[in-house]
This record gives sequence, C-alpha cells and structure tokens, in this order.
Amino acid sequence: MKLSQLRHSTQIVSFIISNLGFNTALKTGCVYPFFYCYGCPLAFSACPIGALQHFVILAQLPLFIIGSLGVYGTIFGRAFCGWACPFGAFQDLLAGFRKEKPKLRPFTYSKFVVFIVVLVLAWITLDTFFCKFCPAGSLFAAIPAPIFYPSLRLGFFFYVHIATLILTISLVILFSRFWCRYLCPVAPIGIFNKLSVFTVSFNQEKCEECRGCLDVCPMGIEKLSDIGSSSDCILCGKCVEVCQTGALKIGSRR
Repeated sequence: MKLSQLRHSTQIVSFIISNLGFNTALKTGCVYPFFYCYGCPLAFSACPIGALQHFVILAQLPLFIIGSLGVYGTIFGRAFCGWACPFGAFQDLLAGFRKEKPKLRPFTYSKFVVFIVVLVLAWITLDTFFCKFCPAGSLFAAIPAPIFYPSLRLGFFFYVHIATLILTISLVILFSRFWCRYLCPVAPIGIFNKLSVFTVSFNQEKCEECRGCLDVCPMGIEKLSDIGSSSDCILCGKCVEVCQTGALKIGSRR
C-alpha cells in the first residue's frame, strides 16, 4: 500500500471513530487530538479548543486537556493533522478543485496568535466565542444538526457558520490547506515536532536538493531543514513519496 493510500485510509477510519457517539453512553470525557466539533450530533469526544474555552470561562486550569495534548504531541507531533483530522481530510478533498498552485509565504506564528485570541475572547465574553464561527463546527455540527434534530430552529449563528464555511472553502481551494497553515488554533501542537517519536527524518547526505519534496508540500514549507521539525509540518509524508534518493524517511525517531 502506498503511503498516500495508507494516509487516506487512516483519515476515513479516524472520521468513523470520531462519530461513534450514537448515544450518551458513548460520549467520552476525552479530547480529540485534532480539530473536530463536539457539537456534532455523533461526536464521542470534546474539541480541544472548545474545552479550553470552557476552562477559561470557569477560570480553572485544564490539567487533563494540557496533559492529553502533551501526550498526543510527544508521541505523534502534528501527525494527527495530516493523518487523522477530519477537517484536514476535507481540505485534501478540496485540493482536487485547485488547477493551479498559487503560493503564499508561510507565517508560522499566525496560528499561535489565533490560539491566544480565541482564549482571550473566551475570557472577555465568558462564552465559547470561537465556536460561533468555527468552520469545523459549520461542517460537522451546524449542517447535520437540523437532520438529526428536525425541530431545531435555525438562528442567526447558523447562517454565520455557513458564511464562515463558504469563506474557508474558497480560501482552501485557492491555497493548499489554508486553514491548517494560518488559522487553526489546534496547530500549535506542532511545537512537539522537534521531539515527537513519530517524525519525518531528513538525511542531508543523500539529498540532491531537487526540491521536489518542497514542491508537493501542502503546508508550503520552504526549507529542507524544516521538514519534520517545523511546527508547520503535518508529517503527511507527501515529501517522502516523491523523494527518489531515500533522503526522507517517515517513522519513529532514531
């Protein structure tokens, strides 16, 4: 099985597992290691960003969430973004509509800024403010909710969600994984890439600097040295697939 086929398979399995909450007994107290809405009718875990906002509102330290994300990051780095995140998989599907590949320069710190702004807004408004605009909430919660709950009345923020989703889809079609690259508040988990067990390793001695790996990178990484270590890298392995010299390997850190 090719690496890309394996990745698509894990994305499908992840989506299925993410929606095992058919009834209250199957709703767990865990948090997803990726960007997924706990407002989805079938969600079985909590969105890490939604849960963090609740703790900010309650003025409590979210030790369980911090610990869970720490474990996820230490083992897998940001690999969940490339291999399991349903919203990431959705962006991969949208890539098929992109005929040209216009590029935007990476801006690593924008995701950290969004993360801080989300928590500050929760503190100021005493509300899960980000959830009212979240595009994953739009796709996985706002749209299917009327199907599961026919008596549900659609309010103002339903249409806000639809507008947010349309805008996000437009940007993702124009620019590869735009949400993951610039806006996702879960993306700061990428700081663990430098020490995670799962990684993409780069052997400079085998590299011929053809830059084919950088050309296929959905995250727009521009430096060979950033592959596997930058917080922008989602460890998807596309670079590994195109490398003809074996300079790139995906697997456990040695």
